[in-house]
Amino acid sequence: MSLYTYIKIPPGKGKFYLHKKILLLRLKKASPFFMVGIGLIFLSVLVQSLFSYKFLVLKKTREKILAPISEIAVAEAQGFMNPLVAGVFTPKGTATDNQELDYNLINNWFPTAPLPQIKPSKITHYTLSVPEVKIDKAIVEIGGREVKKTLVQYPGTALPGEYGNTVIFGHSILPIFYNPKDYKSIFSLIPTLEKGDEIYISFDGIEFIYEVIAYQEVKPEEINVLEQRFDRQTLSLITCVPPGTYLKRGIITARLVRY
Repeated sequence: MSLYTYIKIPPGKGKFYLHKKILLLRLKKASPFFMVGIGLIFLSVLVQSLFSYKFLVLKKTREKILAPISEIAVAEAQGFMNPLVAGVFTPKGTATDNQELDYNLINNWFPTAPLPQIKPSKITHYTLSVPEVKIDKAIVEIGGREVKKTLVQYPGTALPGEYGNTVIFGHSILPIFYNPKDYKSIFSLIPTLEKGDEIYISFDGIEFIYEVIAYQEVKPEEINVLEQRFDRQTLSLITCVPPGTYLKRGIITARLVRY
């Protein structure tokens, strides 16, 4: 490696040309260090995001209450519910053991859960707002199959305001790329919601207000989070966690407080 670099100044060129050449040479020599620095910054942000997320989850799980035995699981065990019965089907696009799962399809979020057919309705969409994470009038498709362009209410779950559990799916990515208007990242920050935060749903001209009561994480085979219990009016917002992965499902549970 040479210690000196000789620069020949063409006729008519002055000191500005020389300074420009020296700057370009320095930038060229520094570029490998610059790229390494960018890589380290990105890695540190990634690690910081994951650690802060794990700290948040540990904080929330200190107050976690064990859920009751899954009513869906009990029904399946007794033979009252089976994914092969009429009205329940496996949609096109479901992955086999040798295929990669497509997580734009909601049936792959809980692969063992039955996905009922929905009854035709004049209302097919409504909106959801969560001021704490800057979600404003996001569109929810009732009984949709894909979460590419909208949020999706899981088929067969209660409509907003009804007794039962309204279950809504949405994508998440690393929080540093969060955009509340992008449906590929819209639920990235829902694990940060705290008890008492409000969620607004505008359905058929009525505004329903839900209040966050709990957060939990489950494995994809734990389908009890989709169950319907008709002694209460609840809302579940579900996304994949940790944000940017598909390892588990994070669920915010809220109860209807007023409308």
